[in-house]
Amino acid sequence: MNKFDIENKVVQANDLITSKWKLDRVSLKLFEMAVAALDTSKENPSREVVLKKDDIFMMFGATDEDRYYRFKEHIKDLMKQVVEVKLPNNRVAAIVPITYSSWVVKESDQRVVFRFNEEIMPMLVDLKSKFTSYSIANMAGLTSKYAIIIYKLAKMEKWKGHACTFPMETLREVTDTVHLYELFANFEARVLRPAVDEINNGRTDLVMKYEKIKDGRRIEAIRFYTRPRLSYSDTDYDNPKPIKGLTDEDVTMSFDDLGWK
Repeated sequence: MNKFDIENKVVQANDLITSKWKLDRVSLKLFEMAVAALDTSKENPSREVVLKKDDIFMMFGATDEDRYYRFKEHIKDLMKQVVEVKLPNNRVAAIVPITYSSWVVKESDQRVVFRFNEEIMPMLVDLKSKFTSYSIANMAGLTSKYAIIIYKLAKMEKWKGHACTFPMETLREVTDTVHLYELFANFEARVLRPAVDEINNGRTDLVMKYEKIKDGRRIEAIRFYTRPRLSYSDTDYDNPKPIKGLTDEDVTMSFDDLGWK
């Protein structure tokens, strides 16, 4: 079985990232942790991975006495939720990403086992093209579903340059808000602006901003601008804040040491 490490990479096919994520925020983050534990260096890696309870608590900032009970309930919720993946010929597959989990009731026993659905494995391993990779450490400071999804979209498009544009239709699909917050002002207030603010303040490896692309008065698309984060206090795209006294190379090295590679 493979084990989770905070410095591990998450690797997913772009088609999976742009799918409709019907998972809630907790389930989505647990799924990301499980993906980070996959050993993608092997041709046929195990479908089962192991997470530690303490790592799960750390990723969610859970320190209260009730965390163990909530942890069990969240794992059971994860196995009830689906991601809708687009297939050729206009078909859509509804996949439950995690089909099995086990743990010892005794709280001191750390091992939590997750088993991936066989149908989702081709989108996670042995990827030759059109895939995205990022450090799971970047998820530690993200607490909302929308921030996680938009961060992954930004990382997916990063190879095209520092700007990426997504039609509103795509953004509503991946955030599962096609019939939610139908007025753009509500979508911006509940989804877009809070997600970008959280990414900028969540100590991820990038800083971003967005602009609205209009057709007349209608918002047709959102263009995201991204750049590498230069320091912990660097949270405003238009006002870079490097670490004082260090060269650009020093800054890069310091972030590599944190697993932000």
